[in-house]
Parts: sequence; structure tokens; C-alpha cells
Amino acid sequence: MTSPALDALLARIVDSGLLDEPVAENGLVYGRATIDAAGTVVSVNVDPELEDHDEVDEDELLEAIARILSVNESRWRAVIDEVAADIEDAVDDEAPVIEQTDLRDDLEATSVVVFADALLLAFDAPKQFPDSRILVQLDEELEVSGIEVRERDGVETVEFDTLDDLLDHISGPDED
Repeated sequence: MTSPALDALLARIVDSGLLDEPVAENGLVYGRATIDAAGTVVSVNVDPELEDHDEVDEDELLEAIARILSVNESRWRAVIDEVAADIEDAVDDEAPVIEQTDLRDDLEATSVVVFADALLLAFDAPKQFPDSRILVQLDEELEVSGIEVRERDGVETVEFDTLDDLLDHISGPDED
């Protein structure tokens, strides 16, 4: 079930044609779109932050969607360069380099989360960070305001010393 504010935002997004097949669920509007400067199709989640705001500024959200989808190539390249440089600076120079691919060439945009006052881009870097996602926050001017390399969400790996320990874990706690 969606709220009237979310339904109104969905209607505006549908009318705008910015997203392919947008849907409203779980407090978000989501769909797919192409970032031309990146040459890739991404998932786009629009978060009107209904839990924090009584009213939704639909115009502001639509402008933010349009801004990231129509980013020019020089601005996109500047974002990629800054992300790569910051990550390269943070990586320990003493660690052996296994993958020789430039991070700039490895970064693949996969999704965008649109907030009224910020954008969150998610990138994969399958050669250099195969088990992680790179999250990049952009401000309203599409300037990088934060970068985080985060392990992928997934199933927790649990190791057991013996088969009996595994069976105990699977069967759950003892009921006395």
C-alpha cells in the first residue's frame, strides 16, 4: 500500500518520462534509466523521505533525477576521476597490486538513489573490488561529498569446527 504523496510523485515521474516503468513501493519510486555520460542503464530509486517530511517537493526530486541523468561527460569524468583518486590514495601502497586495470576503467555505475538534497551513486568495480560496492554521495551541484567502499550485502558466512557444531546450529537452541 502506498501513500497519496508517493502516488502523486509516481504520477509526476510517469508523466515526465524520466524513468522506464516506474513503480511505487515501500516508500520509494523506482525504475530504470540511462545515464548518457556513463553510457549505462542504472536502477533509479527516488526516496521522498516520507518518514522525515510531511510534504514532498516533487519538483525538486524531478530536477534531481533529470540532473543526474543528463550530467555532461566532463562532469561525469570529474566524478570518476575524484572517486578513483580518493580510493587509490586510501589504499595501502605496501599491498601487492594484483589487478593492473585502472580503477577509472573498472568503475561501472549500477544504481542511483535520489534524495531532494543529495544523490547516492553505486558502482561496481569487478576487477579491483569484486566483493564490494563503491558508494558515492553527490551534492546538488553534482560534486562528490562522500565516498565509501562497502562489502556487498549478502549471506553471512559462518564457519564451524565440526559437523556436530553445524548440526547444532541448524537445529536451533535447545528447548528445555
